[in-house]
Amino acid sequence: MTPTTSTYLGLPGLGLFWFLTLSAICAMAYSLSRRFDLLAKGAPENRFDRIFDRIRSVIDYALIQKRMFRDPYAGIFHIFLFWGFVVLGGRTIQLVVEGLLPGWTLALGPMRAPYELSKDLFELMVLVAVGMALARRAFARPARLDLTLDAWCILGMIGALMITDLSAEGASMALGVHPFNGATLPISSAAGALLLRSGLSSVGLDALYGVCWWTHLVVIYFFGNYLPYSKHFHIITAVPNIFFRNLGPIGALTPIDLEKTEKFGVTNIQDFSWKSMLDMYTCTECGRCREVCPTHLTGKPLIPKKYVDDLRDHLYENAPLLLKALQPGEECIQPGKPLIGGTITEDTIWACTTCRFCEQACPVHITFVDKIVEMRRHLVLEESSFPKEAQIAFRGMETNGNPWQIGQSARADWAKDLPVKSMAEAQGDGTEILFWVGCAGSYEDRAKKVSRALVELMNIAKIKFAILGTEETCTGDSARRMGNEYLFQTLCQTNVETLNGYGVKKIVTNCPHCFNTLANEYPQFGGNYDVVHGTELVAQLVAEGRIRLTEEIKQSITYHDACYLGRYNEIYDAPRQILQKIPGMEVREMTNNRDRGLCCGAGGGRMWMEEKIGQRINQRRLEDIVEMKTDSVAVACPFCMVMIGNAAAEMNQTVAPFDVLELAARSAGVGAKADGI
Repeated sequence: MTPTTSTYLGLPGLGLFWFLTLSAICAMAYSLSRRFDLLAKGAPENRFDRIFDRIRSVIDYALIQKRMFRDPYAGIFHIFLFWGFVVLGGRTIQLVVEGLLPGWTLALGPMRAPYELSKDLFELMVLVAVGMALARRAFARPARLDLTLDAWCILGMIGALMITDLSAEGASMALGVHPFNGATLPISSAAGALLLRSGLSSVGLDALYGVCWWTHLVVIYFFGNYLPYSKHFHIITAVPNIFFRNLGPIGALTPIDLEKTEKFGVTNIQDFSWKSMLDMYTCTECGRCREVCPTHLTGKPLIPKKYVDDLRDHLYENAPLLLKALQPGEECIQPGKPLIGGTITEDTIWACTTCRFCEQACPVHITFVDKIVEMRRHLVLEESSFPKEAQIAFRGMETNGNPWQIGQSARADWAKDLPVKSMAEAQGDGTEILFWVGCAGSYEDRAKKVSRALVELMNIAKIKFAILGTEETCTGDSARRMGNEYLFQTLCQTNVETLNGYGVKKIVTNCPHCFNTLANEYPQFGGNYDVVHGTELVAQLVAEGRIRLTEEIKQSITYHDACYLGRYNEIYDAPRQILQKIPGMEVREMTNNRDRGLCCGAGGGRMWMEEKIGQRINQRRLEDIVEMKTDSVAVACPFCMVMIGNAAAEMNQTVAPFDVLELAARSAGVGAKADGI
């Protein structure tokens, strides 16, 4: 857009443009500084480690936008929009410089031709993307999207930017200021040709150029200053949010220093870390979390998108007080309704199953589980406010080392008639691996059969293993996720002391919840072990020929992915590899499988709490299973076994759940034949 002989700029226009530019820059700097200052009021959190890994995250999830293509239609137009803005950023700088210094053009040298071509093509692609987005909102209207005026305005401004730039370029060519060049500016040249054929006079073309030039830059200035106050602030914050994402084990919650901390969990908005506040800024309101969340799908008050948006609105509501020179962690008397019990209800906080489907669906890596658990920590540790059923589980873990409240002396009764040694008995005999049985595997009737199956399979493979027996206690997974960090750390420290005392290096367990806690959270307290899930071990032994699956099981079966095995620890293949090796077994995959598998409803301590609102999550998952019309469903988690079994009984369905290891033992000729197999 090199200025023409037009007088549209002139000295008065030049002065106005300088004024608009400086005003826009100052206003945006002020708005962004206020948002940055608000972040600084959050609790400290180190997210400046592993810089190269963070840069790679930006490449994968911002530049390539891997997660966006889970919805191909949206993925296409979002990547057009993103890269269009990246490419056109240089164009914006060029236009501003030319407006401030008429007659002076940025020298691009040999890069001019390729840049002009990419600019022209991306402007067309952005227009296509805007059209796709508008059509989607106007006609398809997916349930996960909120059709807000804000979104229409944003799309309108983006479209206006593309149209005004192409029109101005075309007018410049039609006036003869720029030569037509279909090789480097094909779209602009086409626009110029259309304008020539339109019959517009040179005065009209000159006026069109001036109107488009001014409109383009005024829209840019307005757009930049609108974003910090818009629900589309993510356009600015998405890349930083991805850069600062959690790079630690996704299955690990942040520990509390119980000796030094005076306040537990989150009760006020400034108790959240600055990164959690950045999450609140960054919600794209795409609704991907909402359409996959089991609590939303079953009518619970927790809707992840609404949850984080409510937190953001609460943050903005309290911003004036927070910005009054408060130091990080200093209390702020909130003028409106309280955060917990006001903005966020307790039913919302306790609804979460911590399945992480929402987090995996989020294209900008917003986390929800950590925020919900922090609120639970406040309710449990400071207010002693939690569902009454949780008290029963807490008491059982505290007094008997298990939420079933069965005596510790009975913990190894399931193995009384099996050739199983305790670690105390196995000292010095070359024990290779510790079998962590877990509370369910020790006390719950069906899970005890799975424990026996794994013992039989390891004996076939001649693996030297041992159990802790009565020295084993609950890992504390449910306690931690229900917010009782004190109880969790008590259980954890007891177990770590026992395990380290025996010099344990490798652990196998059937329970994904025990697996996740031992592998990802015990290292926070000095417990560093090589932890494998039972299906991983057996799949490896089958592949090595140390276990032979020869007996036919003539059944059709589908497999339900446990959240803490799949989404938390990315173990999807091992259970399937075992099932596929069993002769006669027909495996049918559900539509919602692997990382898209729906939760059974037991995670996050929900195993121990009544489900009183909406449809039961386990019944919702059973609907997916029944649709497959299989004889049975395979699981690899004792909690899933209980939940799906209960759902089948409640809904009078004949499909029966079996653990993968039960089926493997049966096919290996050592498992007791259960009803239905």
